[in-house]
Amino acid sequence: MKRQIEETIKQALRIGQYLTGKNKSEENTENSLREEDEKIVREVLSKQNIENKLEQYKRLNSEIEKSWKKWQATRNHHTRIIRYRVIGIAATITLLLSIGSYWFYPENNTPALVHTAQIQAGSFKATLYTGDNKVIEIKENMQAVLTQDSSVVVAHNELKHSAITGAPTINTLVVPKGGEFSLVLADGTKIWLNADSRLKYPTSFSGDKREVELEGEAYFEVQHDDQMPFFVKTSQSTIRVYGTTFNVKAYPDDSFQKTTLESGSIGLFVDDKEYRLTPNEQAILNPSKDVKILKVDARQQSVWRHGRFLFANERLEDIMAQLGRWYDVNIFFVGSQARELHFSGEIDRYEKIDKVLRMIELTTNISFSINGKTITITPE
Repeated sequence: MKRQIEETIKQALRIGQYLTGKNKSEENTENSLREEDEKIVREVLSKQNIENKLEQYKRLNSEIEKSWKKWQATRNHHTRIIRYRVIGIAATITLLLSIGSYWFYPENNTPALVHTAQIQAGSFKATLYTGDNKVIEIKENMQAVLTQDSSVVVAHNELKHSAITGAPTINTLVVPKGGEFSLVLADGTKIWLNADSRLKYPTSFSGDKREVELEGEAYFEVQHDDQMPFFVKTSQSTIRVYGTTFNVKAYPDDSFQKTTLESGSIGLFVDDKEYRLTPNEQAILNPSKDVKILKVDARQQSVWRHGRFLFANERLEDIMAQLGRWYDVNIFFVGSQARELHFSGEIDRYEKIDKVLRMIELTTNISFSINGKTITITPE
């Protein structure tokens, strides 16, 4: 058994070295990475995360023997509760072990966390509340003309507005938990709305500015117009847009509001003070209205609209909030310790919930249980 564990560790290390380019000089065909091996590892974590964990693994290698003995002493208990995790070790080592555990404990022989048939990944859906008091449910792949003058249509999972001649009204597009949708405003600005988000906007623009109100998360491609600047209002700030693409994450229950600029230029106004952002900068606004500006890869902040989850050293509480919105589930933490754990990884946004949770469980010292649509997180 011990030999198998050690071989698993070596296999995980070899795979990590391959993906990070550290064994390019090796010519031994026996060390070449099988296609299915690479697919498994890329599902578990990102290349950069492997690189970091390889260095930590080398530093902590001496702990493996001690952890193995500890596991032996408690193996009777672990036999009753079969997990993917092979050794109860620090999360940095567990990460590499968990990669190898896909060979050691084949997935078809390992029970899922629980039956998760009730929990489905999100889909395209929204509700439109119009200025003339209509409520229109919009479903995935729906195609319809919503107004008599054909100025509002739904097609290809997008709500599109055309310019109108009459007085504008104020609409609100609400995307529920477990949903996503996009819309095009009358000026050509395109907006993608993430789960549990709402956007209030006029059916057409007039006057000296264009203004919308956001609660939740959205990605904007704003049409440039020097004569009519574009503003996004949130509960804590106002963003002035100078013709650009950017992502705003402003959920009421999040720890921070994040505004990330991909291209162009924006100004973040907080209590009449403006913070100007350049591409690949992110403004983080805390509840005390303090602003911190960081350099980031802006495209990574909006991968959700391309069907991916990407977590870069994020707090588990914030990660679970995202999962809760997307899968429409309730999250419950046992104690406060697990909330502050940090995790990095990337996975398909349309994967089943149990696969996403397993990926997190394999690399942190926590366990998940699911009852109906409630997920409980317990530290080990």
